[in-house]
Amino acid sequence: MGRVCREFNERIQETIERPVERWEERWVERRRERCRRRRFRIGRFFCRLLTELVRIVVRVVVFITVTVTRWVTRVICEVNCFILDVVAFLAFQVLSIPGIGGILRTILNWVTEILWRLIGIVDFVLSLFGLRIRKKMYVGLIIPRRNGEPIASEAALMPQIEAAQNLFDTQCNIDLIYTGMCSPKYEPREGVLTVNCDASGFFADWGIAGSYFEWVSSTCRFQDGWRRLTGFGSEILVIVVDNILPDTPTTTTEGCSFAATHNYITVERSAQIMVTAHEIGHACLLRHSDDPNNLMTPLNIPPDPILTNTQIAIIRWSKHCVFI
Repeated sequence: MGRVCREFNERIQETIERPVERWEERWVERRRERCRRRRFRIGRFFCRLLTELVRIVVRVVVFITVTVTRWVTRVICEVNCFILDVVAFLAFQVLSIPGIGGILRTILNWVTEILWRLIGIVDFVLSLFGLRIRKKMYVGLIIPRRNGEPIASEAALMPQIEAAQNLFDTQCNIDLIYTGMCSPKYEPREGVLTVNCDASGFFADWGIAGSYFEWVSSTCRFQDGWRRLTGFGSEILVIVVDNILPDTPTTTTEGCSFAATHNYITVERSAQIMVTAHEIGHACLLRHSDDPNNLMTPLNIPPDPILTNTQIAIIRWSKHCVFI
């Protein structure tokens, strides 16, 4: 069941069932008080009996209404989402073609980024002034295989995911929802899991490496693929790799993101705990910061980094960050 369909079902319950339950509690309490004031026992008895009968009828009607509504909307939503996901999957197969697919992928991702930034300009302004209604971002984990075995364990990467969740929750009022891990059986070619995070890497991503990353993204995350295609609430996929370059005698690169160019980021298996959060920041168009205490410092990210007011507004403004 797609995320959108689950949320619609939850909204139906919140919109119909819970308000009726609150009304019922208040109404029953008032009726019981009136029944206690009746002079004769027989009057109090029938008053209470009528109250209970009305309450039972209301509960049955609400149960039937909510159940039927949820099933109808679920079926309609599931069918529509499946069709959209199939269309998105076919589109991703084209975008996985080395060369032309990589170019089209880059253009599409930047167009959707600009489009949703324009649509979300009001929320950006409100965020700058400190009005930050709870939003959501989705993040998933993809761990490639070598010789039939995943190159890392989910448990080894979870501290990074949890650190990112805590950071975006406390500083941005964003619920970073972890959607789980996938380890595709299709193994990458030699050298694909060594990523160059520079200009050469940007263009190299139009080739075999980018084709592999896009293909495993579409197969591992078939459900809600239409979100990645349209950009609306696009899930950020964390792809684990062997090595990320460039490295120098004094510094090492442990994560990489080409901003809105992709719906995924790459991190090394043994990266620092805040690297995933840092790369998610890049995916949301944050630039490096000269402040050594900031999340976007390029070196030695502190365990408890900060974000500026403008950085928070930019993250919340991203196409990855939505209300539903």
